[in-house]
Amino acid sequence: QWMAWPDTLVGTDSHTTMINGLGVLGWGVGGIEAEAAMLGQPVSMLIPDVVGFKLSGKLREGITATDLVLTVTQMLRQHGV
Repeated sequence: QWMAWPDTLVGTDSHTTMINGLGVLGWGVGGIEAEAAMLGQPVSMLIPDVVGFKLSGKLREGITATDLVLTVTQMLRQHGV
């Protein structure tokens, strides 16, 4: 039986943060930072405030998922996220 546990990940690839979709905090770092981490040095980083949205109901006819995402993005930017 496979289980996924929340964890953290540091990587040098620009897609590293995609792991966030699986409940894992992922940060992209530079090569020197990654090398230091591999050698056992702690990686320090600022952890931002958590922002969430609770979506409920249905989209009206003619409203797409893209419209929803753009609206959420606009709301986040208004709060400096």
